Amino acid sequence: MSMRTGLLKALDASLGPVLCAAFSGAQRAPETRTLRDFPGGRVLVVRPGGIGDAVLLLPALRALREAVPGSKVDVLCESRNAPVFELSGFANRILRADAAPFSTLRALRRGRYAAVLDTEQFHRFSAVLAARTQAPLRVGFNVAPARLGLYTHTVPYDLQGAEDTQFGRILAAALGVPSVSLPSRAGSISAERLPPAPDGLPERFVALHPGGSVPCKRWGEDRYAALAAALRDRAGLPCVLVGAKEDCAAAATVARSSGALDLCGRLDLATTAAVLARSGLLVGPDSGIEHLAVAVGARAVVLFGPSDPLKWGPPPACGRILREPLPCSPCSMFGYTKPCRSYACTTSISVHSVLDAVLSLNP
Repeated sequence: MSMRTGLLKALDASLGPVLCAAFSGAQRAPETRTLRDFPGGRVLVVRPGGIGDAVLLLPALRALREAVPGSKVDVLCESRNAPVFELSGFANRILRADAAPFSTLRALRRGRYAAVLDTEQFHRFSAVLAARTQAPLRVGFNVAPARLGLYTHTVPYDLQGAEDTQFGRILAAALGVPSVSLPSRAGSISAERLPPAPDGLPERFVALHPGGSVPCKRWGEDRYAALAAALRDRAGLPCVLVGAKEDCAAAATVARSSGALDLCGRLDLATTAAVLARSGLLVGPDSGIEHLAVAVGARAVVLFGPSDPLKWGPPPACGRILREPLPCSPCSMFGYTKPCRSYACTTSISVHSVLDAVLSLNP
């Protein structure tokens, strides 16, 4: 977790309930209109968080565009996940809340939105922003009690349910229907919208993401190096390392040990997506990069430790899930992971099992 993210979470916990109380109000009459009652209206979709959250929202965004073809869709997000929405092409306008907060607030007040779909699961600031738009239709999850007075409609959130399905519930409530059929997230970012992949890539290769947002998701440099060497020696498959700047130290160790091509920290998100599309196969932890790989049509071998594969895993046709079913795993909940001394749920996954999974998908 970055310092900025930690600060925002602390502010949300301390100031969020106060702001929610200040802007909450009893709904004088039930709101019976739906999105279809606002043809050509502007819809604001709120999606803070990281890359994975953004990718998992894409099926609902696509379904929204198809259900209400004349609507104009704005997405309010953080700068770190804005490129996902740019690549998808599903948004008419993207507002970066953290880049220019005051001008964003003004834009929300002037937006004259027909509806706000707040997809934030737990925190409170997003609900306050939704209320400040004064949109007649405001839909959010009924998780934090302080937020409830800021929405016209609330929907349940299932801690064990697939995350893209949860976002579909928000859309269904806005459309006034019991449920919506979401398109697959596989291939939700078309190849035509990707930039060229960098020069010098092998003709065939496996992409490796030797990192992880938290220590308990990191499989270990020695294991990734052993996997890269085995793929090179046994299958003639070179490996290309991808990841964020915080993954660079691990990637450099893997590259020195295995000879893998190290692009970690050198590519923006769009170019990383192009590399994943060229590869067609990614190995790594449950992460935004894994979700991005599926979105561009690649398959993924995903190493699950503390997080729930039923909630965050790729669709069955899009890859393989590997995990050690320890009694304490999964343990992540409400965006937090329990402290752990050994991280055995991740480190117990063997190199041999990962190699077999890769070869089964890319013989």
